[in-house]
Amino acid sequence: MSAEPALVSGAYALFEAAWETATELAAFFGPNRPRIDARAREVLYALGSGMTDVTASRELGISLRTYRRRVAELLVALDAGSRFQAGVRAGELGLTRG
Repeated sequence: MSAEPALVSGAYALFEAAWETATELAAFFGPNRPRIDARAREVLYALGSGMTDVTASRELGISLRTYRRRVAELLVALDAGSRFQAGVRAGELGLTRG
């Protein structure tokens, strides 16, 4: 514990920044929280890696058509209008954590 003004001020600013971007617990743990299986999580990681669809499908051992279908399913599950928005939403909901 410290009473050093600079340290306390920095800790307070860090807390405020985290609080400002936090997700409501009701949304995080609520019944409407999307559930994704291990395969969908792999697709989510592939999206986040920046790989092309062709490379990602090859890495996952699935056809390009299947990969794109799974991406589309993720967009629907996450109520996202774009791949970027899906990644942001997955992060907000903690779906990118093991």
